Amino acid sequence: MTGVAGRLRGRVAIVTGAGQGLGRAIAAVLCDAGASVALLGRTESKVADAAEVMRAGDGEALALRCDVASREDAEAAVAATLDAYGKIDILINNAQGGNLGVATPTAEVTDADVLEFLTTGPLGSLHMMQAAFPALSETRGAVVNFGSEIGVRGAPKMAGYAMAKEAIGALTKVTANEWGRYGIRVNQVCPAGLSPSAEAFQNEDPKRWQAILRGIPLQRLGDPYEDIGRAVLALVGDDMTYLTGATLMLDGGRVLQR
Repeated sequence: MTGVAGRLRGRVAIVTGAGQGLGRAIAAVLCDAGASVALLGRTESKVADAAEVMRAGDGEALALRCDVASREDAEAAVAATLDAYGKIDILINNAQGGNLGVATPTAEVTDADVLEFLTTGPLGSLHMMQAAFPALSETRGAVVNFGSEIGVRGAPKMAGYAMAKEAIGALTKVTANEWGRYGIRVNQVCPAGLSPSAEAFQNEDPKRWQAILRGIPLQRLGDPYEDIGRAVLALVGDDMTYLTGATLMLDGGRVLQR
């Protein structure tokens, strides 16, 4: 927590997909930095547990069940955040559904596979951004969307996921252009962080895991709190207020390995 405390005191943040993994770690960083944080997720018990842990550490956290693929859910979550805290300064669009554990040749990808990635990723991000836009305009807020180096460099058998993540990049650039006049900054991060699914894969197939690490110049995946969360904090805080429409590759240099 060194260097984090107080950097977002008085601000209000929404984090989607906050029940576990990177979303939960980012919510924790923002909370440790002094922000009041609304944690959104499809599984209410997960966000409730995460919020309880943050409140136990004297943070201000609100748990909200929300499926961002539903416009109604997104609007309700934004309304609940405004009811609780009165404003919104920060929106983190981390949520992404779809079966990431199955590699499917492009010739065999179904419409249902692709639509699950699209509705929970770029469409879900759009829902949240549209719902939060009036509040973000009032605070001259910041948005961070989550892309992927898989979308940037391409990867075999990942067509649906890569399509969704590249669409998020396009949404980021379009809204950075449109919303700059309101003082809203919109950026994208492409992380390679140590998620629960990555940890499970590490235990199941250590040899393939080591091969993955050898393909990363820094030879490791990013720590969710220290490497990913604190970078997001820099984007939404006062350190990078002239940056918008950018993509920050938080992947240890993996995108360079083509």
